[in-house]
Amino acid sequence: MAQRPFGGKHTEYKLSLVENYLDRYTTALKYQPFRLIYFDAFAGAGDIPQPKDVTQSLLPMGDYKPFIVGSARRALALIHPFDAYVFTDKKKANVDSLMKLREEYPELKDRIDVHRVDANTELQDFCARTNWRSCRAAVFLDPFGNNVAWETLEAIAATKAIDLWYLFPAGLGVHRQIGKDGTVHDTHEASLDRMLGTREWRDAFIDTNDVTDLFDVTQKQTSKVADPRSITEFMIGRMRQIFEGGVLDEWLPLGSNNVHMYSLIFAWANPGEKAKLASKLAKAILKSK
Repeated sequence: MAQRPFGGKHTEYKLSLVENYLDRYTTALKYQPFRLIYFDAFAGAGDIPQPKDVTQSLLPMGDYKPFIVGSARRALALIHPFDAYVFTDKKKANVDSLMKLREEYPELKDRIDVHRVDANTELQDFCARTNWRSCRAAVFLDPFGNNVAWETLEAIAATKAIDLWYLFPAGLGVHRQIGKDGTVHDTHEASLDRMLGTREWRDAFIDTNDVTDLFDVTQKQTSKVADPRSITEFMIGRMRQIFEGGVLDEWLPLGSNNVHMYSLIFAWANPGEKAKLASKLAKAILKSK
């Protein structure tokens, strides 16, 4: 079955930012005594098909690019490679593509692990089993929907050794799940509890007022008061409770047609003074675009 095109300018944009960071990350740490690991938890197929819009259809055939280079391929093409790569995805077709991608880099083949698994389970196990006294890692979470469990963020933060880029679905995965009248389907409630790690979002995103009708009967009336920006700020506040290094105030709204669907957030787990370099690198990259 052919892949449905879902890439676009915002996809290229976010991936170029992460690639830029990984390049600076491996350059800055190449002489440090750490084993450097890149973990791409929702790695996809290596390349991302993109739709051909009206403007692109006017381009010469050689100038149109039907695929966007994905995060896994970008990480493998860095000038200073990682010592190990972990790519996970639940779809067999994506895993098969990643295995083929592995063959395209014979010099790195022995460093690349590809797994068809649940990303949360594998990433939590990775955080628990790795010796963080001798290792450092960069993790990219680019889920489709509300797939990242709060427990996974807790596991990453507990390592005190991981730099994280998280494409948080503020608009697509949170804002759209709450009706204008503040109602949330039971299934969506459970999903938001799992992703945000708290029930407190109800008070932050939904307003409740007493309303008296013409018959002097008072009823509770709810309404949605959150937007993707305030939802992102709520999530950053939550993440700051567990990431001892920190979470950047700066973040990037992303989505097709200028609709805020995702927020690209950067956090670092290491509370050490030298680890603040990570925040400076990430801040510079976000401000450069």
